[in-house]
Amino acid sequence: MNMRVDESWRRITTWLAHHAPVTAAAIRPPAGAAEVRRTEEVMGRALPEDLLAWWGLMDGIADADYRGGSPIPTFYMPLPVVGVRERFAELSRYSNRDCCGPGGAHATVAGQRMFGFCTATVPICWSLGGGMLLVDLRGGPRHGRITEWHADEGYFETGWGGTAAMLDDVADQLDDPSRTEIVEDGRLHWT
Repeated sequence: MNMRVDESWRRITTWLAHHAPVTAAAIRPPAGAAEVRRTEEVMGRALPEDLLAWWGLMDGIADADYRGGSPIPTFYMPLPVVGVRERFAELSRYSNRDCCGPGGAHATVAGQRMFGFCTATVPICWSLGGGMLLVDLRGGPRHGRITEWHADEGYFETGWGGTAAMLDDVADQLDDPSRTEIVEDGRLHWT
């Protein structure tokens, strides 16, 4: 149990239920423990406690429910745990060979900018525009941070130190009416 993740996610889901019920309804119930373990095995490394705690509270938004809105600014939807594995497998086919070496070795460190996909990053959110939010599990002092990735631009830092920090920030942003707009009878839109 991660109290920080639990509290932030409670704030987010309560706000969504009251203000953006279409977005709230698109969020799936918690991921099963077997699915989470399987995903961790596919990643080939231990996943951060705050990410595991979040998956214990929800299992993303199904691709078919993308019209429900994006609970993570500005246009990101959490991936279901099965979707994490699928995106990881798909993107790993195009891994950056200058970074990703044999036996899980990586020539770059967490937070370091690069093009191509690094197999030491875990996709956790997606956008319709093709962007991804990932947990950066490369070594170094920025290990565990959330990064943004676009196939045509590479990796960018988000300023979020991890899943818990991302959820804290999202909960705070929801309290700022200048950051949100409710459209189409209950779908959250970030401004």
